[in-house]
Amino acid sequence: MSKRQGLLSLLSLVFIALVLRPPLAVVGPLLQEITLDLKLDASQQSLLTSIPVFCFGVGALASPWLMRRFGLNTTMLMLLVVSLIALVVRVLFGYELLLLGTVFVGLSIAVINVLLPTLVRVDFARRASLMTSVYTTLLAISASGMAAGAVLLSHAFGGWQYVLLLTAIPSALAIAFWSLRISNAPALTPVPVIESLMGSKAVYRSPLAWALLGFFGIQSLGFYVLLGWLPSILIDSGVSAAAAGGFLGLATAVGIPSGFALAPLISRLKSLSWMIAIASSLTALGYLILALLLLAQTVSTSPLVFLVCILISVGQTATFPMALSLISTRAKSQEQTTALSAFAQGWGYLISGIGTFAFGAIGSAMQSWTTVVFAIVVLSFVQIAVGVYAGKKPVASKT
Repeated sequence: MSKRQGLLSLLSLVFIALVLRPPLAVVGPLLQEITLDLKLDASQQSLLTSIPVFCFGVGALASPWLMRRFGLNTTMLMLLVVSLIALVVRVLFGYELLLLGTVFVGLSIAVINVLLPTLVRVDFARRASLMTSVYTTLLAISASGMAAGAVLLSHAFGGWQYVLLLTAIPSALAIAFWSLRISNAPALTPVPVIESLMGSKAVYRSPLAWALLGFFGIQSLGFYVLLGWLPSILIDSGVSAAAAGGFLGLATAVGIPSGFALAPLISRLKSLSWMIAIASSLTALGYLILALLLLAQTVSTSPLVFLVCILISVGQTATFPMALSLISTRAKSQEQTTALSAFAQGWGYLISGIGTFAFGAIGSAMQSWTTVVFAIVVLSFVQIAVGVYAGKKPVASKT
């Protein structure tokens, strides 16, 4: 690969990574403003925050077919164009198009999530671990930056629509660099054939596969409840909208250095059980403290909110790469890995979407988030149990 082609591949990867989180992270801090402007009820709010996670599940299940049908280059370009159009459309005409645009954004991001590891293997085969750490770090940084600055940007630009529109800029740049990457390639980029093995009976019979599904699903649920509902929880407890956005930024950013530092260690360990137990326990502790603050009605006055954000951030940032590592290493063949990945990510995101919607609807309807946060604490202990099991037990069967 020439230096020019390498630079175009790197820039493509960077801007594609910047497409994947800000369009979702921006909604939570602005939800109150969007709700007042569009006069949304509780179910509409819950659907708006949870629908992207549903789309993640559907998109993950559809990704192998798209790869076989169109190949990496064309599929990625189509997805970036769809995401750009959807990001623009969703700010123009009220709630219905906001929701529809969010659906297409979520579906595009879902498939890109699956394609990125393939892109890294194709363009950065000798630096796959490093580049994986780079793009996962960019995911966290872009999400936290947009979450922290969303309310301030809304005040500066004159409304939530303009802030949502800003998230289309990385899509436009990604399209430009990806098109240049394709046109400057000396030959068509080889794409590994990805077979859809969702129907494999061995996956559904495997206790390990179900443990991975539980671990990935609960981990994703905790993150998207945080992303979509933490600002509402804090605002309903008396915290200002700007401060709530700042706390969300803190909760998605402070764990980034630890997550990046853990990346090389994760790849060297055969058992991740103890790391999973520690990281998941930090998340559980953070949510437990938040639940107790809600119970005592002291959220708006307690400095422990900072500790809550730190604990959840470190726990979530550590467990996400662990979940991906388990999916890629707890199989004996590429076929098993593909089946395991589609099973855990596809159904895991669907479970996460259902939970995010249900928890949001319950919290909004009850006008109290205490029950919801205690439920997340309970699920965090389930996450510890299934994660410890998945972290130490290898695949026993062959597909």
